[in-house]
Amino acid sequence: MEPFSELGATENPHLGSVFEPNYFISLPKNIASYSLTSQAILEELRVRHRRLEMHGSAEITPTLFLTLDLIPELLSKQVHLTDSHRSGSAIKEALKELAGLTEHNKEPVVYFYPFILQVDQKLIFRVSMIAPQINEKTDIVPFRRSCFKYSIDLVDLLLKNRSNQNLVLEEENPGSNLIRADQKGKVYFFPTKLSFESELESIIRKSMEPYGPLPVKDFIIDVITRGKETANLVEIVPGYHFVLPSGSHHPEYAKHLAVQLDGLKQFAFPFLKRYASENHYESYSETLKHLESKFPKQTEELYKQGPLLIPEVLQILGNFPFDKLNGDEAIRIKNSIQDSLIILQKLSRFLSEQEKEDAEDELFSLIQLLSTKIEENTKNTLTLTKLNLYSEIKTLNLKSDSEKKKAIDTIVKTLSDTYGCLEMKEENFHVLFALDQKFLSKVEENTFKLAKTNPEVRNELPILDQIRIILKNRSDVSIDKEETTDEIDEDGTEEKIPSTKTEPRISFSALQEKFHVPIGVFSFLFLSSVVTVVSLLIGSLDYIGSGFLISFLVGLILGYLYRKDGKPKPISEKPKPTLPKENRSLSIAKVAESFIYPKKFNSIAEKVYDSKRLRNHIEECVDDIILQLPSADRNKDANKIVAEIEHAILQISVVMKIPEALQLKNRSKELILSKADFRTILFRTQLAEYYRKEASLYKSDRDQMDYIQFIIRELEFGYNKYLK
Repeated sequence: MEPFSELGATENPHLGSVFEPNYFISLPKNIASYSLTSQAILEELRVRHRRLEMHGSAEITPTLFLTLDLIPELLSKQVHLTDSHRSGSAIKEALKELAGLTEHNKEPVVYFYPFILQVDQKLIFRVSMIAPQINEKTDIVPFRRSCFKYSIDLVDLLLKNRSNQNLVLEEENPGSNLIRADQKGKVYFFPTKLSFESELESIIRKSMEPYGPLPVKDFIIDVITRGKETANLVEIVPGYHFVLPSGSHHPEYAKHLAVQLDGLKQFAFPFLKRYASENHYESYSETLKHLESKFPKQTEELYKQGPLLIPEVLQILGNFPFDKLNGDEAIRIKNSIQDSLIILQKLSRFLSEQEKEDAEDELFSLIQLLSTKIEENTKNTLTLTKLNLYSEIKTLNLKSDSEKKKAIDTIVKTLSDTYGCLEMKEENFHVLFALDQKFLSKVEENTFKLAKTNPEVRNELPILDQIRIILKNRSDVSIDKEETTDEIDEDGTEEKIPSTKTEPRISFSALQEKFHVPIGVFSFLFLSSVVTVVSLLIGSLDYIGSGFLISFLVGLILGYLYRKDGKPKPISEKPKPTLPKENRSLSIAKVAESFIYPKKFNSIAEKVYDSKRLRNHIEECVDDIILQLPSADRNKDANKIVAEIEHAILQISVVMKIPEALQLKNRSKELILSKADFRTILFRTQLAEYYRKEASLYKSDRDQMDYIQFIIRELEFGYNKYLK
């Protein structure tokens, strides 16, 4: 395990602070100074690289290189080597020579870089050996890139598998793993021992047995960089990262903080008490003993009390006069303690931020739940939804009154911006009346009917009047805009949703179907005119009354007889029925939505997809989705079902395309989000805040900043075009 200071000195390529080094492997200057075992390995490497060069392949693959596990077999064929030159100790010493780790050979002539294979669902590490020996100096960067490219998918799988594993700590003194003692009894403290770097290094060392350890720092840096690019790793300090769990990150920060605190207590307190006693710092000794007495041994108690101890630990241990101590041991102890204090400070800050994010996510989930409640209650019962806000926020476990007030204000503002709401509050009474304004007229009509028999409902009538006034004052375009999408029942039959606007009871088009008005009127007028003229000619008006009656009856009969005269019927104003294919797509989308865009989630980033991630997630959930589809769909080919689900989900999603000029490697070219979520102000605000936090990591990278700022602008100002 490398000391913290060495790992910490590694610059972070992910932040754009350094460029990829131009690293070279040189030819051995004095081949005779190497052991016969080393010379045999170098010769085999030279032959292999020559063979690759003659092959002329443009693609470099690590499987063509010599790997550590093949060396015994290789040397067994070398007849000029004795058994001692083929022994494990000889191979181990030869590899140290080639890596430049011996006194007489300090320049590396072989580059070691691991790659990953998947065998029987297990990830296996192999360490490739690269030493072209073609030119005096060979740039290893192309080899490094190609080897990592070969492993990149399995690196992602490694990080994903690790994110599903819980970090299990000892019930007492969890920090013991950070402390090691050598054969002479000298105690060492490694604050970064719990990092993913240390975990990965341990895995690779096992793959090198019995010949390691060998330098593979470049591979560790590449894996860490990939983990940060894919948001699977979080950096506490350079050289200390850990894998973000699939659930809330809050417990992970708490665990690392508990381990760091306990390890610091076990290592620092004995040394500091001894130094304080030797230098007669009596007051400091008493302060140190008092602080030590506050430390619990139980891990569970450390979770609870640890964050409260941080300020005191930083102050007391940070103020120790290390500058007055001399000697290598004192400097080593000083560096270890100060490194640990830096980690503690960062963990404490991240834990506070995570607690805040968790609280915001819980509040957002509650608002989503209340939104669903309002919509479903309005649609199904056509009544007002009454929300007791004090009861609703109990699930958030808020402690202070200010936190409760802030949460209620956020709920009220968000719901009021989306729905028709009226807030009523007194000292111990805070209620929000709400409805989905698409059904406003129906709710008013239904409430008026119920009020005739129920006096309590009668009190809701003025509330509805005020809600209508509020909606009209803000020019809400959703009033009475009930969606006319046809719903499909389980048997596949269509159920028409009635329009909110009531049609006239007798329309002209309906009358035309029963009576041909023009013919009837024309016949009546024509016969009436004839009767009138005849009466005038014969000089008698007695026939006019009976003539008009006969004309009316004849016109009525002719109008009725000619009602089917072939004249095209007027086009109905009713919405065009949804096609069966569209209905089926909507049905699939309704089932799949709860899996792809769940109401409850741990991080808002889980609800953001690109095409590849969406497809992968659908494939993971397809079996569960199929179980809820009609029986006719369950026997279809899985690939076809996945394609249909993907098409259906895109119909209820917003696709935000990233302009080509802003697109980056390893970054999504589009964002796919739930249209229902995207409509809400809270979701867009939460997502914009998430990207702002991510942007803080890329302050020195102009391209990354432009990419992220485009997304933030679209979320905050350009969202309307995605909702049309």
